Amino acid sequence: LAPAAAMASLLTRLRTSASAVRQMSTSTPSYTERMDKTGRPLSPHLTIYRLPLIAWSSVTVRITGMALSAGVAGIAGVTLLKGGDTVTETASAIGSSAIGPFAKFTVAFPIVYHVFGAMRHAVWDTTAKGFTNQMMLQSSYAIFGATTVASLALAAYSLPPKEKK
Repeated sequence: LAPAAAMASLLTRLRTSASAVRQMSTSTPSYTERMDKTGRPLSPHLTIYRLPLIAWSSVTVRITGMALSAGVAGIAGVTLLKGGDTVTETASAIGSSAIGPFAKFTVAFPIVYHVFGAMRHAVWDTTAKGFTNQMMLQSSYAIFGATTVASLALAAYSLPPKEKK
């Protein structure tokens, strides 16, 4: 008899709690309902909100990381399927063509940007300095500028041709 009474008591408490929750949820307007009354959007949408340079810098580090991962996977896949000489010969042919400097810049930029972004995060993680908006903005400009200069320098550089054996 005691377990049945305990079960009945528990069911009564649950019904009372459910009723109280239902009553609260109907009396208190939701966040969306409150924002609808003000006429403001729920959140700043990318079509109407201009991201600051600091946000673009962070997004660019992530995008370059994904692009580099895809590039490495692609090179590995081609190497597995066609052999190592295919990748080397294709890269040499593109590098010595008319679009060579552009192609080299296109490869160098994400590598350099991702490395510089990782260095900035390493400094932030080890020193906990540079977290003011002004410092972050300056470091974002510095990374974009240094990456562009270093990528142009790498694109202009050519390795000596491989000697035939």
